[in-house]
Amino acid sequence: MSDRRRIKDADDALVRETAKDVAERPKLKDRHLYMIAMGGCIGTAFLVGSGRTLSRGGPALTVAGFVTMCSVVWVFATLMFEMATFLPLNGAGVDTYATRLLSESFGFAMGWNYWYAYAMLVPFEITAAALVVGYWQPPVSDAVFITILFIVITGLNYLPVGHSGEAEFAFSSVKLSMLTGIMILSVVIAAGGGPTGDRVGFRYWRDPGPANAWIIEGGKGKFLSFLGEMIAICGGETGDARKSIPKASKALIIRLICFSVLPIFGVTLICPSNAPQLTSGGAGAGSSPFVIGIKTAGIHVLDHIVNAVILCSAWSAGNVYMYLASRSIYSLAVAGNAPRIFTKRNRWGVPYWAVTSCTAVTLLAYLNVSSSAGKVFNWFINMINMAAFFSWIVMSCAYIRLRAAMKAQSIDRSTLPYISRFGKPGAYLCIVYFTLIGLLNGFSVFLPGQWKVSDFLTAYIGTVLFIVLYVGHKLTVGRTHAWIIPAGKVDLISVHEKMTVATADSLSAEISH
Repeated sequence: MSDRRRIKDADDALVRETAKDVAERPKLKDRHLYMIAMGGCIGTAFLVGSGRTLSRGGPALTVAGFVTMCSVVWVFATLMFEMATFLPLNGAGVDTYATRLLSESFGFAMGWNYWYAYAMLVPFEITAAALVVGYWQPPVSDAVFITILFIVITGLNYLPVGHSGEAEFAFSSVKLSMLTGIMILSVVIAAGGGPTGDRVGFRYWRDPGPANAWIIEGGKGKFLSFLGEMIAICGGETGDARKSIPKASKALIIRLICFSVLPIFGVTLICPSNAPQLTSGGAGAGSSPFVIGIKTAGIHVLDHIVNAVILCSAWSAGNVYMYLASRSIYSLAVAGNAPRIFTKRNRWGVPYWAVTSCTAVTLLAYLNVSSSAGKVFNWFINMINMAAFFSWIVMSCAYIRLRAAMKAQSIDRSTLPYISRFGKPGAYLCIVYFTLIGLLNGFSVFLPGQWKVSDFLTAYIGTVLFIVLYVGHKLTVGRTHAWIIPAGKVDLISVHEKMTVATADSLSAEISH
């Protein structure tokens, strides 16, 4: 079968599924979509994982790391937004862009890479929840809490999507309110408005210091610390840029500044980077720096309330990632890149076999029973990191190919609904940045005395997985396909027109009813 025929069949299937997605859209109202987009990605990777970066790098390097990462994410998001407005492939994953703009093999590898990332994020969130519960040091095995979250998350994803819309709206609202409150509280505490009246100011920036040495002492240790925390910051936020693309780029800037950079700056004022619960291996270790900061300030009860909110956040984020993982493999099946059984839906429209496949991966959360939650948490961060890096690199390459195809086909960029201010230089920046960070993922295992097989495997298994997926597809199904679709042959028109017609037909059908 020719390349054009394969892509046409995938397009036709995509159009049919888009009509179904549009029909389901009223189940999630605009307020649901906006609030979930703003708060849905604020999971425990941020609320708990930021403690890992603070303990390694210290306050100054932590803030610098978040500012750098958020800046690159903003650049990447504008590239994605330009592609999404020109080729609005509703109902499909970003692997569709890789298929259309690069090659089918890239699309195949990207699709499974996204499924892997989202599926791994579910046990990641459950593991983070075990860390959060550990703050209270309950006399119950982690397996009990893991089982409860496992049942709740998987059970909800077998139900109609409308059932979880209100819950996600509520939890996103609570998370955003909590972060806003913590920003204000950190300023109040720093100014001496806490229960003790002690003016903390920038005390924790001076003692234990603005930058920590990690693994080795001195300036080299602080440089390694910065690299380590930059990698850690990426962990668990694989879908962040994709889900955070708003209706206008200003909204994205506001989200990154107000709900990423400012809360992190605030927590560095109230939580010392050498706090025992951030660095020790005992009970309650690995707790959220937000909770530790409140407790350090002597504010009673509030630390437990915030910890409970973070626990609910883990459930909320796990639920979102389970949904995204199941829809990713469903999209793969629709495109013919996964077994057709994953396209089967129940009477509520839920792809139940797709959900089941993700449920099986979620069982990895039980690794916490035999190992400490903190260790398993770091394993998941390392495994998810490489999936994120490959996704961002490939999508940046897809953007460059889009620009080349537009030039070859004489399409005026000025006619696009949205134009990224960073363009191709921004895409090259993303490729270089994420390639560098990807190569350094797990770099610490190569330093003297730091070698651990588990750390090495979890850090680089994502690289092996992506290469195997790409090469395997290229040597089998894609052996007769071009390595890269020539710019002049990239189809930039048909899907755009088909999706517009399909969406219009579905909306007309809704109105007629």
